[in-house]
Formats: sequence, C-alpha cells, structure tokens
Amino acid sequence: MSTSIDLGPIKRHMDDVGQQILRHVDNQIDAVQGNIGTVRHDLHLTRDELVDLRREFQAFVEQSTRTAAMQQSQTKIVDLKAQLDREFGHYSQVRRTSIGLLQSFDVGNVSNAVATTLAEELMLQTPRYWLAPALVALAAWSHDRQDIAEKSVQEAFARDRHKTSLFFALVLRRQGRLPASVRWLRHYFASLDPTALTREFAVILEAASCDAFGVEGQELLSEKLATWSKELRDSNEIVEEQINRWHDEISGHQQSLGPDEYGALRAVCPQWRDLSHGLEAASALPPLREKYAKVRDFEAPLSTRLEDLLDDILDALVTEFDAEELPLRREVVYHEAVIEEQGDLDRARQKADLLGEALAETNDVVTLQTMGAISPDLLGIGTQTQKIAIGAAPSDFRTAVGRYCAAYRSKAPGEITFEFGPKHSNFATTHGFVGATLKASAGQAESEQRLQETWGKTMDPKIEAAKFADSYYYKPGTIAAVIALILLLINPWAGFLALLGGVAVVWFLGEQKRKACQQEVVALEKQRQEGYDFSVQLLRTAQAELADARLDFEDLDATESAVLELIDGWPTANKED
Repeated sequence: MSTSIDLGPIKRHMDDVGQQILRHVDNQIDAVQGNIGTVRHDLHLTRDELVDLRREFQAFVEQSTRTAAMQQSQTKIVDLKAQLDREFGHYSQVRRTSIGLLQSFDVGNVSNAVATTLAEELMLQTPRYWLAPALVALAAWSHDRQDIAEKSVQEAFARDRHKTSLFFALVLRRQGRLPASVRWLRHYFASLDPTALTREFAVILEAASCDAFGVEGQELLSEKLATWSKELRDSNEIVEEQINRWHDEISGHQQSLGPDEYGALRAVCPQWRDLSHGLEAASALPPLREKYAKVRDFEAPLSTRLEDLLDDILDALVTEFDAEELPLRREVVYHEAVIEEQGDLDRARQKADLLGEALAETNDVVTLQTMGAISPDLLGIGTQTQKIAIGAAPSDFRTAVGRYCAAYRSKAPGEITFEFGPKHSNFATTHGFVGATLKASAGQAESEQRLQETWGKTMDPKIEAAKFADSYYYKPGTIAAVIALILLLINPWAGFLALLGGVAVVWFLGEQKRKACQQEVVALEKQRQEGYDFSVQLLRTAQAELADARLDFEDLDATESAVLELIDGWPTANKED
C-alpha cells in the first residue's frame, strides 16, 4: 500500500483560487489606477483653473478699483461744477456782458442809458468783483460822465489793480487809442513783481504773440520779458525747476503695458520690473513728438479785424477765474485727470500736480512761460502763444529730454536671466521642482538641456524610489516562513500546506506590487516629460517675448533723436537761448 499522497488536486485548487484572486485584484488595481489617473488629471485641471481664476480675480479687482475711482471722480466733478456755479456763477454774467458792451459801442445799437443801467445792476449784484466797476466806468465813459468813470476806475483798481490795468490797456487799444493804451500798459508793468505774477499775465503772452499793442507796446513787452527772463535765469534753481517741469511733462506721456502683454516674460524674468520700466518710459517719446510737432506746424489764422483779435484776448482776460475759485478748480483738475488716466490714481496725481502748477496764484515769469508751453489751456492762451512760449527757452525742453532718456537707460538691466522656480508651473509645484536659472544669452539648446537636467534631478529620485525592489519579498517571506515553521511543529501536514500557501501569496502580492511600481514609474516618467515640455514651451515663449521687448524698446528709444531734432529746429526759438 502506497503511502504517497496526491497533492495535485490541492495544487490545482490553490492555482484556481490564486488565479481568481489575481484576476480580482488586477481588476481592482486597474480600477484604482484609473481613478488615480482621473484624480491626478482633475487635480491638474483644478490647479490650472485656480491659477487662471486668481489672475482673473486680481485683474477684476484692479479694474473694479479703477472703475470705482472714475465713477467717483465723475460724480465729484458734477458736484464741484455745481458748487462753482452756485458760488461764482454770477461772475459769468458780468464776464459775458463786458465783451457785449464793447461790441454794442461798435455797432451803436444800444443806448447809453441801457448800458449804464445794465452796468450799475451788475455792480450791485457782484459787490467784490473787479470787472463790475470796470463796466460801470466803460458805460460812464461812453456818454462822457468823467466823474463816475474815474470813481469806477479807482474802485476796480482797488479790487484788482493788475487785471484792471490790463483790461483798460486792451480796451483802449481796441478803440485805437494807442498812446493811452501804452500808458496803461506801462502802469501795469510797473505794478508787477516778475517773481510773483498772477495768472492774468498769460494775457500778455497772448498779446505778444499777435502784436496787439502796436510797435511801441510790442517793444515795451519784448523789453520787459527779455529783461525779466534774463534776470531770473541767472538763478540755477529757477532753471532747474523749468527742466523738472518739462521732465514731468514728458513722463506724463508714458503708456502703460497691459496685464496680458509679455505674460511669459513677466513670469520667469527676475529683471522684468526694470525691463517694463524702460519700455513704459520710452513709450512717452512718440506721443510727445506727435503733440509738439502739431504745435510747431500750427499756423495762426489771420484775423480780418483787430477788434475781433482784441475781443478774443479780452475774453481770455475777463473769463479767467479769480483766486477765490482756485481751490475748487484744482479739485476739478485732479478728478478730470483720474478720468483721463482710466482710474490710475498715481498717474492722475502726478498729472494733476503738473497741471496744478498752472493754477497757482502766483508764479515767476519764467515759470509762466514754461506753463504756457506745457499747459496752454489752463492759462487760457492759444497754440500760437504756446509755440512762442516753447521758443522762449527750448534748452530747458532739450535738457529735460536728455535727462529723461538717460534716467531710464541707466536702469536697464545688464544680464537677463530666466528663473524657473518651484512654482513656475503646476507640474513644478506638484513635484517640488528644484529650480533652474538660465541666462538669456545662452543658446536655446543649452538652456533646454539645463531644463532637462533639472527635471531629471527633480524626478529621478522619485522614479528610483518608485521602482520595485526584490527586498520587498524579505518581510512577507519571513512572516510566511515563521508561520509555516510553527505549524510544522504542531502538524507537519498543516505546516506543509501553510508553506505552499504562503509562498503562493507572497509571490502573488509581489507580482502585484511589481506591476503597481511599473505603472507608477511610467506615470512619473510621463509627468517628468510633461513638466519638461511645459517648461521648454515657457522658455521659448519668454525668449520670443524678450526679443520683441528689445525691438520695441529700440524703436521707442530711437525716437529721442526725432524729438531733439524737433526742439533744435523750433521756429520761434530765442537765438540767445
């Protein structure tokens, strides 16, 4: 009788059970791997969406802030203008009446009685305004009431001696009484301090541009302006102030880069702030040249009647707002600047400060000429006068251009680098990218090789750690052997069966672990390649944008020569400047 035992059925049964378990586990692992891949993909999508959402939110907040600032300024302007109308609107009636009264004298269609009554009513309605008694004097003068005319002139002179003197100088010139006009003009100049001129002096600049006072008056104007300017320009401080004003005027033409421009370069270039500063600073030159080329090419229309020309100058004088209106006018200028600068408060304040100098209560004659060159509208002068004001001292303008360009060029970065940090992409963030700094001057192949090596340093340890190691069998094999040994001591058959089962299970689990490791290695290698591909694409885009930025800067910066040529050829330039 044979004592051997047929273990075939047991082995076949264990193989069947093992295969079933293997298939089941395979299915489960495949499902888990699929879910992991889906989760990883969803995670990348979520991170990308979060980055985009954050960028869009920041842009939305910035735009909302600017829009709110613009809306507040629009509302404030309405309120300020309403306040100006309430407090100073009655002055407008007096201003409108002054020119109408003079024109009525020309036509002769308004009686002296009506003119006198109207002037006297305005005198009662505006008890502190200098122009009201001046109109009473004109009405009295028109029908030879010398006593009333003299009293009214004295009252107007007491309220504002500068504007009154200039007003009667212009009125008498309008009436063709040149000697009397020049006497008033001399009286006006005698009362002036060239270091503290009020804003009505801009009317003198306007008159000088069109020879409004005849030969004698023009000689007086030219002599005074030349003498004052020469005396004041002996002060380096005053000259520096004019250069700084021109510098601010130039910087006010800077264009802002959009948030979507040079996106890759912004992301990876540590020198982006300096690069963008240079681009934005140089962008001021083309619009600056365009603006002042129009001024240079302006041809003043010839007036058919001297009266019309003088009426325009008188209108500029009498409609010029008074000192008590200045605080409200300055606020209006600021809020208008906020709207013009699309809600950028920093740029609006810079622009308003520059324009606000034209609204100062007093200025020296050199500053007034500079402000006439830069902000003619705020001084109430025309383009022809602006052209002459620029020609009074083109060297200030030229020096400012040189300093402005030298300043932004001095800030140009030397060596440009691309910094690929641990957060330059979602792949880099996920895997702890170790970082790479690339020189823009390096070749593309060298830079891409550096990126590949850096991604290798980042991912190779993970890939190596994910590989299956035979040492995996040590621990479960030892446990199975111990269990089998214990059972052998208790029951040899049970121990033998346990040993076979343990070997099968350890082998089965090992194979599953090997497959899982292989799949993880493949996934990591794929992510390494994806991360590298993204970084390379970012690098190439940044390189292209850097080339574009350099070309744009060169084109903008080259405009300096055209601006200097414009200044050097200024048609009304003072030859002694």
